[in-house]
Amino acid sequence: MDVSRTVRIIIFICFLLSTLVFFLFRQTQWPIGLEAIACIFSTFILLLILYLFWKFENKLIDGKQKLNLVYGLIISLLWTIEISINNIIQPGLPERDIIDDIFWGIITLLLFIKIIKDSYQEENIISGIKTGLWTGFTSGLVACLTALFFIVFGIKLLINDSLNIREWSDMKNVSFTKDTTVYFAYQTYAGAMLHLYLLGIFFGCIFGIIGGLLGKGLRLIKKQNIIIQDR
Repeated sequence: MDVSRTVRIIIFICFLLSTLVFFLFRQTQWPIGLEAIACIFSTFILLLILYLFWKFENKLIDGKQKLNLVYGLIISLLWTIEISINNIIQPGLPERDIIDDIFWGIITLLLFIKIIKDSYQEENIISGIKTGLWTGFTSGLVACLTALFFIVFGIKLLINDSLNIREWSDMKNVSFTKDTTVYFAYQTYAGAMLHLYLLGIFFGCIFGIIGGLLGKGLRLIKKQNIIIQDR
């Protein structure tokens, strides 16, 4: 299957799951509460992303960027494993934080390696930014999909997590809802969107700029060394 089509399917599934979250988990002021409105907004953003990706795919996604999409999808498996460990195995503290840090460190390292490599080979920073954007986008997208899947189909796992039970005992009297399932559905929903927009797209671009500068710098150093040796 073509990788661009795969990405479109993933975006569409995220859109469907986000819609389900809105209708399945209704807080006190639903459908006009802050959480519900934020969910509607995010759902339409996903639909907009799907449209833009489909509309401008041929202009933005060449052969090299398709490889970056594939690389991002491969990295996204690490996000899926990390999220699954937290929600299925449910380690305690500080083990959960340590596991999170390890996965985040590996993912960041893999992104930087690819970004620096592409920028070095292409001899420009823009190449690094494009790599960071598309690898970050697809990795964050699958992380978002994983979290949404847990909300819609695995909410019982979330509410039975010992750490979440402890959090609910502290928050139930000041929460926007009296229903623990609604509370953790939207807490997890916020995390899903942060994986896509912040950890995926935004940090992908930031890493792209930093990695692009490093790759370009390494290329310039190599050229300078060659000039010195020729003399």
